[in-house]
Amino acid sequence: MKFIRPDARTWSCPPASTGARDFHRTLPGYAPTPLAELPALAAELGLGRLFAKDESSRLGLPAFKALGASWAVHRVLREHPGPVTLTTATDGNHGRAVARMAHLHGQRAHVFVPNAVPQHAVDAIRDEQAEVTVVDGTYDDAVRLAVEADGILVQDVGRPGYEEVPAWIVEGCSTLCHEVDDQLPAEAGLVVIPVGVGSFAQAVVTHHRGRGSARRCSRSSPTPRPACWKA
Repeated sequence: MKFIRPDARTWSCPPASTGARDFHRTLPGYAPTPLAELPALAAELGLGRLFAKDESSRLGLPAFKALGASWAVHRVLREHPGPVTLTTATDGNHGRAVARMAHLHGQRAHVFVPNAVPQHAVDAIRDEQAEVTVVDGTYDDAVRLAVEADGILVQDVGRPGYEEVPAWIVEGCSTLCHEVDDQLPAEAGLVVIPVGVGSFAQAVVTHHRGRGSARRCSRSSPTPRPACWKA
């Protein structure tokens, strides 16, 4: 089913904070991830140029989730400088990233995972020195238990009264967008992204619509622009 907002092309929003990118540059092992051109797929799809952002080695972890988690953990620990336990629920990558950042800061992490998560993903989280609780239920059940656990929740799912930390996770993901801006030969005419709980999607939309891209990507533009697939 397709939903179309008639005013989507002209919608804009305030620009995102840029503090996360400066922070990420201070992390051990930080480097912009590669942007690979895919000419064969571009030809198959009838596109001028197509690029894919390779997030398989982001800060030593196999996912962009390390960006949002690292910035959120940094902000949380600025407000809670004493010894703390960071709690979260995950299907794999987010929880591992929170565990990695907690350990980097000398803090404990308690990660809740639904029982459908593969054992290798659970083992990878434990390898980050985190306590892992496998929940006999769904992802939503794992989130509920993480909320109820003793500690400070670092979750990429917002709810009434819990918006600040998810907003930090969104800000952290914006670093990827800034990297793409630097790597592309011209501004992308189309950006294709995966959507899970929505934090990454919000970061990408905020990045582009917060700088007036809605006007620059109008149908009347005479200059073809590359497409970018953020994987």
